[in-house]
Amino acid sequence: MTTVSRYRAERIRTLKDSFHALMWIATRQFSQRLQRHNLTMPQFFALSALTAHERPCTMRDLTNVILQDPPTMTGIIDRLVRMELVERTRSEADRRVVLVQPTPAGIELVTRINDEIMRDEVTGYTDLSDDDLIALESLLRFKLRMHLGRYKSLQDEDLDAEIENLQRFIHDPIYYTKLENKSKSN
Repeated sequence: MTTVSRYRAERIRTLKDSFHALMWIATRQFSQRLQRHNLTMPQFFALSALTAHERPCTMRDLTNVILQDPPTMTGIIDRLVRMELVERTRSEADRRVVLVQPTPAGIELVTRINDEIMRDEVTGYTDLSDDDLIALESLLRFKLRMHLGRYKSLQDEDLDAEIENLQRFIHDPIYYTKLENKSKSN
């Protein structure tokens, strides 16, 4: 292990602590926002993933994205169906396969929540200049590279490619997870 000065170690500890505090506060605020819409975080993540995917998906695919076990995912979908935000159908090719997709009301709710979040984010950054935003973006990309590089044991061009792939996750987590699972099996 590399020897680090006390000053540098303290700065890094402060950054780590600040990042953890930020995640905790952001998670708490997000959870409170969802409560106003009578949603839990797993329900919103499932509904949001389905909305982004833009076509029916299997319960297995949704379970892989939301990181819940199948019985828990079934309960989440049951509640979303009762709220008329999601609907279930059977696959035409294999009647044993359950497909889920958002209803128009589910899509509208995800859009409304995402719009609320974006308005709050824009307001939150009003005191930062464009140069400050660029610097913050650069620092966060550095932290993303650091963590993703360790998690996936990647570096250089492979790491840059995986960061680009991660953008696919943000815009369609179900599609991204299918690709990731396919690459693991090859």
